[in-house]
Amino acid sequence: MKRTPRKILILLVLAALGAAAWQFGLFRAGDCLIQGGRWNNDTGVCRLDSLARPS
Repeated sequence: MKRTPRKILILLVLAALGAAAWQFGLFRAGDCLIQGGRWNNDTGVCRLDSLARPS
């Protein structure tokens, strides 16, 4: 049995983690938090408080 190169295993693990993050919407939640909003996990909606405040 041949040994699988370590780089391929690392890429497979990263791909699996990326797929899980995509499935659970973590990329959208992260974008929301970076923009200064609040992520509502129940509805999947980003609430940007900065747009509601007068400047």
